[in-house]
Amino acid sequence: MLIFKLLAIIFLLFLFHSPIHAVYDPLSVPNNKYGIHVAELMDLPDAAALVNSNNGDWGYITLVIQDGDKNTGKWQEVFNTMRRLHLIPIIRLATHPEGDSWKIPQTEDAKRWVNFLDALNWPTENRYIILFNEPNHRKEWGNTINPEEYADIALFYAKALKEKSQDFFILPAGLDMSAISDGDALEGSHYVERMYKAQPELLSIIDGWTSHSYPNPGFSSSPYATGKGTIASFQWELKFLKDLGVTKNFPVFITETGWIQRATGNNLALAASGVWTDSRIAAITPFLLNYQGSPFDNFSWKKLNSREFHPQYSLYQKITKIKGEPNQRESFTLAKALFPNELVTNSTYTLESEITNTGQGILNSNDGYKTNIEGIPDGFTYFSDPLPLLEPSEKGLIRIHLKTPMEEGTYHLKTILIHGNQHSTMEEKDVTLIPPPTLVIETQVGWKKEGEAHQVQILVYNQKDELLHKFQDLTIKDGSVAISGLYNTVPGETYRIVVIIPYYLPRQTKVVLKNKKMEISMKRLLPLDLNNDGALNILDLPALLFTKPHEVFGRFF
Repeated sequence: MLIFKLLAIIFLLFLFHSPIHAVYDPLSVPNNKYGIHVAELMDLPDAAALVNSNNGDWGYITLVIQDGDKNTGKWQEVFNTMRRLHLIPIIRLATHPEGDSWKIPQTEDAKRWVNFLDALNWPTENRYIILFNEPNHRKEWGNTINPEEYADIALFYAKALKEKSQDFFILPAGLDMSAISDGDALEGSHYVERMYKAQPELLSIIDGWTSHSYPNPGFSSSPYATGKGTIASFQWELKFLKDLGVTKNFPVFITETGWIQRATGNNLALAASGVWTDSRIAAITPFLLNYQGSPFDNFSWKKLNSREFHPQYSLYQKITKIKGEPNQRESFTLAKALFPNELVTNSTYTLESEITNTGQGILNSNDGYKTNIEGIPDGFTYFSDPLPLLEPSEKGLIRIHLKTPMEEGTYHLKTILIHGNQHSTMEEKDVTLIPPPTLVIETQVGWKKEGEAHQVQILVYNQKDELLHKFQDLTIKDGSVAISGLYNTVPGETYRIVVIIPYYLPRQTKVVLKNKKMEISMKRLLPLDLNNDGALNILDLPALLFTKPHEVFGRFF
């Protein structure tokens, strides 16, 4: 019985202390649903100016990655650019053309896809993945129409992605809901029904619904039209899923929609104030920002052979948007401890360490990032230097200026980075405040029997060679001198101690300060600095000629 209890405790500890990653509902946070479909990666700045306009931030971008384009370095830089521009990627997986159709995805390729996608540092926690495209068209699925096969393969890929990381947000292929069953295509509802009957689990594992809600017929129908095959097609599709018995509530990703050039008019604004106000919509990425040739030039928002855009670009910019706040995983590591184990009471410190951004966000004070120290009691004061601007994997210095109180004691301190509601712990430890150390220096002054000298200076330098203390008008007596009140020092760190007496060559040594009174020995002080410039050089010879012999002798003996 005892062993079962122990196992249960271990299981609960593992459950509650292990990090659990999982997708979140994008509608549960402030979400800028507006986006655009992009074919050319060089268009990302224009895309950001479009989808993040008019109060918007963190809009969506639909991109296609083909199976022959899995270059990690290239796509990591794309994601880095999207992070800087505050764009959320929706990645549609694609194979490659074989003849006049797209090759059917192979299950043996799933592992390569998963490893590639997982190797990238995504801009947000949710990693949006669309599993292929419009398979109810023969040419999109190896010149065959096979919803059962699509369901099997999509489920295989979805499971492989989820097993690798629960951050993958799985979306099914968008279907052409305007297609008719004519041998070249299968009507959309028939395709979904057969797919669902073949693999009901697929609709359980996916996280959202993909819709190609085009204004058909002819990509030019009214923005007020409703039903299957209109810009409100997603509403019909969701109802059809409920009628099939699917109880899951899906956020909707309209990854393709839009009018051909001659029919665009003011339809985008009318859609924005009409059907696109549906609260279930997570993203709308009209097709297509820029395409400079057939077959999609009639959908391109950018004019052919021009830097200018068609009117729908500026119309879309004018649509009121909101500031999206997608979840980003924040993580930072310190190269060394920021706080020493011990500090001295009533002292001031500049504590610093190299910090590495190991998360998804860009560390930027202007974006609301700030440091905080939890557990600081009354008597402590501190402030931080501006945080370095760090993209993921970059390093910089974090610096905190601290004043300790008069009281001794041990304090539990936690250094955190705050961004919005996220708190990232960088360091958590106990710090003990102790009285200032005392240092006793033993040395010989020439060969004097009494070992005495006056007008002694002792300088204390830290590891950065900054002068911390300058003790003056001290006396060495019986070969010994003490300095106390070594405030602003850190027990355990190395300090350079310099002893200066007029007409004697300076002596120095390095010492690791302890947390109490300690004694050190320094080499004999030699009275060879006859011109009192702190060094032994040729200028000491003229000084010797003008110094009374008994004075020189008195410095030696």
